[in-house]
Amino acid sequence: MRLLRQNQVDIEVQRIAVVGTFDGVHRGHRFLLDFMKTEALCRKLEPTVITFENHPLSIIHPQDVPPQLTTIDERMELLSSCGVETCILLEFDENLRQLSARQFLEMISRDYGVKVLVVGFNTRFGRDCVDGFEQYEEMGREVGVAIVKAPEFGSGISSSAIRKLILNKDIVSANAALGYSFSIEGVVTEGKQLGRTIGFPTANIEIADDKKLIPPFGVYIVEVYMSHLGKTYRGMLNIGRRPTVDVTNAPMSIEVHILDYEGDLYGKTLRVEFVRFLRDECRFASIDDLVEQLSSDREQAKM
Repeated sequence: MRLLRQNQVDIEVQRIAVVGTFDGVHRGHRFLLDFMKTEALCRKLEPTVITFENHPLSIIHPQDVPPQLTTIDERMELLSSCGVETCILLEFDENLRQLSARQFLEMISRDYGVKVLVVGFNTRFGRDCVDGFEQYEEMGREVGVAIVKAPEFGSGISSSAIRKLILNKDIVSANAALGYSFSIEGVVTEGKQLGRTIGFPTANIEIADDKKLIPPFGVYIVEVYMSHLGKTYRGMLNIGRRPTVDVTNAPMSIEVHILDYEGDLYGKTLRVEFVRFLRDECRFASIDDLVEQLSSDREQAKM
């Protein structure tokens, strides 16, 4: 997939585009992208996504910016896997915020060769808050961009609804809505190595992107992908403060016990895909009680 950034003008190719944040690139997004690709084939245009490097709310209402289901890199990878040929990645700044709907259409036509814009049932763009397909359609005719209405997906799937599912620990439903497993990615850093002393060594994962959504405290069954080996292992992941073995109100940690794996992972990048929520994090009366529970967790993870 080709990536065009802010002010990287390209009018050599005629394009059909959709615009949005596309956080998660979930099943509703994919339905819209499939519709655009079908139109692109019929019209002999290049299927393109226009999205934003930063969430628009970071400029409009910074206090309301939600944690992201996908990082920029993850979003680009998912869009590419959906058959998007070009992604126009814009910075949502005050200049972009102040564009009217007409000015936005003029800009994407002039700078990026967009001839057709597909709009979903809830698509809105422009500071003038145009409400209604007919108004967008009329503006498009005037500036030379055909506006095409996409059919509704009809399932109620949205990025905000998926965030809510994850925050409610309903990983199975969140994954079903996404169409793939929600994941986090980070580098393995050195921890206190307490796990190996009780027979459950863990890899401590440091998440690089602080905008990424982290599921609530608890224990999860996961799949761990090691890119340096090209292999995936089953594991059990704990997010929390390790109350049985650490001090009160210790910093949050993310650590994964990987089944059937032994080796040095320090400095390696792991992608952890969530399978399902297993249990809440809790304080045990003794280390023996903790080990007994971890043994039970491991058997659950194997299933």
